[in-house]
Amino acid sequence: MPKRIQIQNSATVNTSATSPRFILLLALLLPVFAATAQDIHFSQFGNSPLNLSPGLAGVFGGDMRFVGNYRSQWRSVPVPYTTFSGSFENKIYWTKGRYDRYLTGSLIFNYDKQGSIELTSMQIGIPISVTLPLAKNTYLTAGVTPAFGQRAFDTNRLTFDAQWVDCIFDPGADAREDQLFQSTNLKYFDLSGGVNVRFQSEAKRSRLDVGGGLHHINRPNHDFWSSDLTDPGNVKLYNKLSLYATGLLQLSGTFDLVGQGLFQKQGGYKEIVYGAGLRMHLNQNPYRELALQVGADYRHRYSDALLPHIEILWRTWTLGFTYDVNFWSDVDLVTNKNAGPELSLIYRLYKVKPVRFKTCPII
Repeated sequence: MPKRIQIQNSATVNTSATSPRFILLLALLLPVFAATAQDIHFSQFGNSPLNLSPGLAGVFGGDMRFVGNYRSQWRSVPVPYTTFSGSFENKIYWTKGRYDRYLTGSLIFNYDKQGSIELTSMQIGIPISVTLPLAKNTYLTAGVTPAFGQRAFDTNRLTFDAQWVDCIFDPGADAREDQLFQSTNLKYFDLSGGVNVRFQSEAKRSRLDVGGGLHHINRPNHDFWSSDLTDPGNVKLYNKLSLYATGLLQLSGTFDLVGQGLFQKQGGYKEIVYGAGLRMHLNQNPYRELALQVGADYRHRYSDALLPHIEILWRTWTLGFTYDVNFWSDVDLVTNKNAGPELSLIYRLYKVKPVRFKTCPII
C-alpha cells in the first residue's frame, strides 16, 4: 500500500529558523519522514488483527495464534519500502472448563524500512485484552497495547551540492550545512486501545466482527530536528481512528461469502477499504480441512487501488496473498500501476483440553 506523502496530514513542523538550504533538504526528505509518521499499513488488514485494533487480541478459534505479515512496494520508483509484522497471542481462561471468558496476553513486533536513506521504524507492543460474553453467541473484547518504538535513518546516504567540486562528486568535501538534524535516532512510548464485538452463529459458520481502535492516544513525539537535544520539538504523531467490520456468511455446506470494510482517519488522512470474496471448502473432514478463498477489495484515498486477494486455509493454517494495482491515480505514472505484493501467514494452536471438553466459542 503506497504511503502518504504530505507531512501536514500526520504532524506539524516549524522551520522558520532554518536556512534556505536546510529547507530544501527538508523538502527532499519530507516524503520519507511523512511516510513513517503515518502508521504502517497492510492491505490484508483482517490478517493483521493486532495492528488493526487491540480489541482483536484473542478473537480467534484456538488457544494460541501466530501471525506474520510481509509487504514490499515501490521498488520500481526506486525507493523500496519493506514492512514486516509478527505477533503471538495466548489465551488464559478464568475458569477451568469454561472457555467463553478469558484474558489474552500478546506480543507484537513491527519493522519498516523506507527509501534511499533507509529510514527504519521498529515497535514492540504488549497487547492485553479481556473477552466476556454479552449474550448468547455474542462476545465483547476490550484491549490495550502499550508499545515502545524507535525510528532512525542513515545520514551517510545524504549528499549536498557543495560536495560537487569541478563537476566531480567528492564525498569528503564539506557539506557546508550547520543545521542538520540534532538526532538521527529517537525512541518513544506509545499507547493504543480498542474494542470488538463478535456475533457468531451457533449452528453455522456465519459470524460478524465489528469494532474499532484508537491508536497513539498519548501522541508520542516524532522529531528529528528539535532546536536542541533537550527540546522534545513540535512534531507529534496524530491519533489514528480505525473502524471496521468483517464477516462471513455461510451460503451452503460448501460455500461461504466473506466481506470486510475499513475506515481510518489520522490527521488529515482518510481511507476507506471495502470488498468481498467467496470461500469454497474443498475438504471438511476433521484434521484435514482445506478451503480456498478468492476476492478483491477497493481502496479509496489519495491513490485508489484494486486489491485482488487469494487465501488458502488448511487445517489451522491460513496463507494470504494480495497484489495492489493502482489504476485511478497519478501514482501509476511512477509505479506502472503496481504497488507491491503482500503475504500473510497465520497459525492457530489448540491445546489438549480435559475430558469434559467444550468448544471455544470464538471460531
